Amino acid sequence: MAGGLRAPVYVHKGEYDAGDLRASLTDMRGTMVGVVGGTDGFGLGVTPVAGSSARVAVGGGRAWVPLIKSGVRDKRHAFYVDLPAPGVAFDLATASASADRWDVIVVRCTNDADSTTWAEVPLAGYVPGNLAPGWCIDIVRGTDGGPVPAVPFDNYLVLARVKVRKGVTSLTTADVEDLRWATVGQGDSTSMMPVRALKGQTVANAAAEQTNGGLVYSQDEDRLYYKGNSAVRPVAYRPSFMSGCTGKGAGWWGVDDVGQGGLVMWWDGPAVPYDRWGILSYQVRYTAPAGREGWRSVHTFSDDAWVWEGLRSYENSSTIGGKPDVATTQVLIPKNKPLKVQLRMFAQGGWCQLDDWQSNGQLAIFPLE
Repeated sequence: MAGGLRAPVYVHKGEYDAGDLRASLTDMRGTMVGVVGGTDGFGLGVTPVAGSSARVAVGGGRAWVPLIKSGVRDKRHAFYVDLPAPGVAFDLATASASADRWDVIVVRCTNDADSTTWAEVPLAGYVPGNLAPGWCIDIVRGTDGGPVPAVPFDNYLVLARVKVRKGVTSLTTADVEDLRWATVGQGDSTSMMPVRALKGQTVANAAAEQTNGGLVYSQDEDRLYYKGNSAVRPVAYRPSFMSGCTGKGAGWWGVDDVGQGGLVMWWDGPAVPYDRWGILSYQVRYTAPAGREGWRSVHTFSDDAWVWEGLRSYENSSTIGGKPDVATTQVLIPKNKPLKVQLRMFAQGGWCQLDDWQSNGQLAIFPLE
């Protein structure tokens, strides 16, 4: 008779503890950690509280906190925490009279068997860091005049960092930088979005303490920004494209002075507060009456400034109806000026004109820092 293993169904080893529950939930929901968005997307959000002290509030909400052992995350386990509404409020340490200070607000868990008897903690009288076996909201206090402090323990999720400015007796919205991570899917541990700006807080205020290259997420706009050297601008996920074509024109379009006429194709758009780079590809076909000849080419303009001339050639009416003039060029669209890119035809003595429906082009537009 063959041997085998006889064991309870589902509950391995005949027992079922908190670690088994965490592992089972992770198997079902994936390996992500972070704040659970909730109905308003503001779970466990940190806000300043007006008053006579450096006081903050943490709103009610739920989160998955990573289990970390010796600095290494255990991707098979995560702690699930639930702070009942309306949350808790507490004071930070008194501000220094001579230097600013950074404090970090975190959710912190212990790596234990979760055997503590359940008891409801009065939210109004909450004291940060009162960590029995289980979890708590805690503060990592920085040093006066020092950098943002590192979190000195395992099993934590950062909610916000707070700048306690020297001499203040009350915090403002601009002093709180939201650093929560929101779970946005199932099973993909890399698809996490940083939440940066509080409700009602402008992107500029949220980015005031951000380093260049940092991301700022606006909850009000549901849009992601990045901080550049000179401004905070929306993240462009892809370039924009503008296409155009030219039909039959009236009269002779070619002129000697391309700055005063000869308009072939053009692209218009509104101004934006950053430079844009345009890659313009086009083709133009010409016709000419018998017995005419001369030089012809296409000039590119951006915001009425001359940019580039296509290959100039000397042709006559017997050769001009051949293959089209095909070219690609680049243009700079200056910040705070409307998008105004134009192609103008030069034809010496006005000797040739556009063919019917034979001219088209595409402008690819990329935002620049």
